[in-house]
Amino acid sequence: MSTGQGIKMAGGRAGFETRDFYLACFLRCTGYDLIDLRAEGRRKVFVFRDRPTRRNDVLAFYGQGAAVPPLAFSTTIKDMKALLHNA
Repeated sequence: MSTGQGIKMAGGRAGFETRDFYLACFLRCTGYDLIDLRAEGRRKVFVFRDRPTRRNDVLAFYGQGAAVPPLAFSTTIKDMKALLHNA
């Protein structure tokens, strides 16, 4: 399980990256800004603008303590898959 890591972006802004597709969908669905999608071999790395609450949000996702509207999550999955295949 690769939850990701905090990184420093150009200009001193903080970013958070993950290779976990469903975590990326969850973060996108809960309002995190996707700021980059880069290739790493055959895989993709999702880079989000970080938030002070990110650690708790990620723990809630893996601990099944988070809730998002099911249809919104489903739509986000479709959108992110399209992004992966068209990037």
